[in-house]
Amino acid sequence: MMKVKDLEKTVNLAWSPRSQYPILLAAGTTAQQLDASFSTTASLDIYSVTFDDPSTDLELRHSVSSELRFHKLAWGGYGGYGEDATSGVIVGGCDAGHILVYNPMKLLNKENGIIANLTAHSGAVRTLDFNTFQKNLLTSGATESEILTDTATKSRWRVVTWNPQVATQLCVASEEDQYPVIQLWDLRFATSPVKTFEGHEKGVLSVSWSTRLEKSSRNM
Repeated sequence: MMKVKDLEKTVNLAWSPRSQYPILLAAGTTAQQLDASFSTTASLDIYSVTFDDPSTDLELRHSVSSELRFHKLAWGGYGGYGEDATSGVIVGGCDAGHILVYNPMKLLNKENGIIANLTAHSGAVRTLDFNTFQKNLLTSGATESEILTDTATKSRWRVVTWNPQVATQLCVASEEDQYPVIQLWDLRFATSPVKTFEGHEKGVLSVSWSTRLEKSSRNM
């Protein structure tokens, strides 16, 4: 494996949407972790990624300080007009239920890029995902099981991700070692999960849909 680019920071990352060119990378200071210098400051940085440059360094386009650190970053393709339309919005999940929404083009122009500061949860917001079909839909989840509540188990859901083939379906994953499951939910029938997948021995920390299956389905 050959290293292409390198970023020596403790951050959460989000890639710009496909419509954005050149390719950009958002990096937000990770919550509940300290870097080698024990710094307590936080920032949201935007880097330009140019693969024809032989250097492993990323070009820092802009950095803005933040009062809050980030548990999760997501970059969706919705929002904006004209030049802003392709850049979408950057959303950061932070402590105490805060969700920060940024306009990346304003950040790059060194303007105040914060669109909104939402408090939709009580705990730390640890997972975010934009709907593939309706780009104005964002799902978020916090530490106190605040995605979908399973009344039978009261599980702490660590991950939420929309189904790239079915607009109303999403997967959640439990980080509990005592109940390490993945559930598929459909918002049309949100009283119980459509499917429950078991097999892990420890809590599930990550879920990803197969892009190969997505492409095969579209070609059928």
